[in-house]
Amino acid sequence: MKLLYDIEPDLYKCASGAEYEVEWSPDIWTYHCRITDAKTAINAEINRIQKLAPNHELFLALGDRTNYRYSVYPRYKSNRLKYRKPAGYLSLRDWIRKTWSCIELSNVEGDDVVGISCMPDDIIYSRDKDLRTIPGFHINNEGDLEEISRWDADVAFYTQVLTGDACDGYPGLKGCGPKMAAKILEGANTEYELWAKVNLAYAKAAGKDPENTPSVLAMARCARILRIGEYDKVNEKPLLWDPPMGLQLGDELD
Repeated sequence: MKLLYDIEPDLYKCASGAEYEVEWSPDIWTYHCRITDAKTAINAEINRIQKLAPNHELFLALGDRTNYRYSVYPRYKSNRLKYRKPAGYLSLRDWIRKTWSCIELSNVEGDDVVGISCMPDDIIYSRDKDLRTIPGFHINNEGDLEEISRWDADVAFYTQVLTGDACDGYPGLKGCGPKMAAKILEGANTEYELWAKVNLAYAKAAGKDPENTPSVLAMARCARILRIGEYDKVNEKPLLWDPPMGLQLGDELD
């Protein structure tokens, strides 16, 4: 049994916390990182999370430096280009890789690694709400255990397709927030119906405003946190999400 920890948000946080500025002269400033402080902080957090599930073997999930979503939607995370990573961040990642048991997969993000690797008795820990689209056992920051069903995970996924994610830079359906998404999905009882409702909402929006309505398939593939069976480990590549069998793009419910 594994405790799968999506470590990347905490790596970023600990590197940021160890960063400081130095003024060498009135017109010269540089950023530095007390890497020992960053290592101490991330070690403390890892040990704390391990204690939440002491009977599970801890594995840290690390993403690749690139991922397939950039080819699906070229503007994916383009909003982050103006922000630099904290000083020492890459060094801290390399140190984590050498110090702790990590799982890495090519061309995917850390949360994908968690979803792909999660078996029925494993536990997931992450600060990222996107992981709620993965069915299974999840543990929160206080150690409370929650089981997310396949249905609840699917609803969370299709909600994300509608709302998009400003942090990750893919827009979803223009003007659609969580309340509107819930209204669109209301009454669905199967995944086929969830997809049909999402597909129809995008089709209607595209009819009114085609220039500002992205491809529903591209949004779904950006939102999809990969699950078991959605990654080809032999060829080291993700298997892109497709609509549920029986319904394709443009289909509607009767």
